[in-house]
Parts: sequence; structure tokens; C-alpha cells
Amino acid sequence: MFKSPFKILSKWYKKIEIEEHTKIALLNSGFTLFFNLLPFWAGILIVASLGQWKSWSTFYGAGEFYLYSTSLISSSYLIYHNNKVKTSDLSSFFSILSLILIVVISILYAAISVSGAAPEQLFIKWASIIAIVLAVPLFYYSQVIHNKKSPDIGERRRGEQGIIIDGIS
Repeated sequence: MFKSPFKILSKWYKKIEIEEHTKIALLNSGFTLFFNLLPFWAGILIVASLGQWKSWSTFYGAGEFYLYSTSLISSSYLIYHNNKVKTSDLSSFFSILSLILIVVISILYAAISVSGAAPEQLFIKWASIIAIVLAVPLFYYSQVIHNKKSPDIGERRRGEQGIIIDGIS
């Protein structure tokens, strides 16, 4: 008997125990990626519907993925920067990494945009792939950090005080 792939996936998804903030991070990341890459998706649909498909380089040849990556990483940077506790914190590392990637990717895009020479397509292809592959996990992890509830220290202390008072009396 044939089972719908959606039913199989929904049963599988229900079995997996994922923390709520991770689910929200997945949804936010998927939503943001879809709309961040909307020019890419629309371009594929338009080119496919017009029957004018030439190659994938149509979608990355002018450095478009550099822009998509920079957009994702800059959003990530703000979250990492605002959530770091101390300079040795992991968020601080990701904050610095995000800044470095923003600068490098922006310079690559600027070099393509302002140079009069025809850009090296193979370099653009791999640099674009590397940029987006680095940007997506950085963005996703920033969403996990952003959506994770911080512990209520006041409530925890009140509970500890209650235990101490019960122990004394």
C-alpha cells in the first residue's frame, strides 16, 4: 500500500523531540531564507517558464549570492553581538566571525561590481557557494540563540530561598 510522503514525514517529525526554541529557529530560518532568496526563486521560475535556461551562472554570475550571504550574516551579527556575555563567549566568537565574513564578502562583491574586466566565473561560483554555506548555519544558530529562553534567575533564587526556609524551620 502506498503511503503519502507527507504522512511519513509528519509521523517522523512528531517522534523527534526538538526543543521549542529550536523549532522556532527552524521556522524563522526557513521563512527568512525563502524571502531572502526570493529573487533567486523568482528568477528560476521566470527563466524556466520562458524557456530561456542557459546555466546556473545566470543566478550567481554577478555576485548575487554575496548579497544574500551578507544579508543573512549581518542579521546574525546583530544577534550574536547583543547576546554575548563576555569577550570569551562563543557568541563573541561568532560575532567576530560574522564581521570578518561581512567584510570579505562585501569586498568580493565590490570587486566584481566595479571592475571593468569580465569576472572569473569559476571563482565566483565557488566563492558564492562557500559564502552561502557559511551564512546559513551562522544565521540558523543565531536564531537558536535569539529564541532560547534565558533562565529566570529571580524565580530560581526564590525557590532556593524557600528550600532554605523549609530546612531551617
